[in-house]
Amino acid sequence: MNEFKYIQKLEDLSLFSLYHHNSFGTRYQKFYPEIFLSVTTIISVVIFFTTYPKEINIFALLYLFLNLLYYVYLRLTRKRKLIKYFNKFYTEGREFIESELIIRFEDLYILTQTKNVESKIPYENLVRLSIGPEALYIYISNIQALILPNRIFSSPTESHAIIDFLIQKNGDLIKPLN
Repeated sequence: MNEFKYIQKLEDLSLFSLYHHNSFGTRYQKFYPEIFLSVTTIISVVIFFTTYPKEINIFALLYLFLNLLYYVYLRLTRKRKLIKYFNKFYTEGREFIESELIIRFEDLYILTQTKNVESKIPYENLVRLSIGPEALYIYISNIQALILPNRIFSSPTESHAIIDFLIQKNGDLIKPLN
């Protein structure tokens, strides 16, 4: 049927991890800094307004302003920090070697081939499809996916044809929203 041959890069894996973290991570994981800032802000405001005289309330306002600045800083740097973390995760203790990956959509299964490994994934084992900003992700478990980067498709209709084909092969898959 269709065959895709491309070099899988560290960036592809890190962007998948970032997408998965943002889309399917727990709310606690995604919003921990905001939760922490909210709790510390509430505690500090209560302490400042109940224990200090009115002329020292400027400290409460200053602390709230610093919390707001820290929140903006976290929002602006979160993606970069997560990408750096995921890059370190994939390369820790070894050098990451870009490898050629072949993904072939057969009649009964998806065949994936790298230099040393060949695997056959039956269509009924697919869990979900997701369209990220950089790639199409075909989940084979809750945390593992085949990554089809947008750069390997000649047009958007080609990626939609793959999605339609996969849905035809596995009716339990839900068509992802763009």
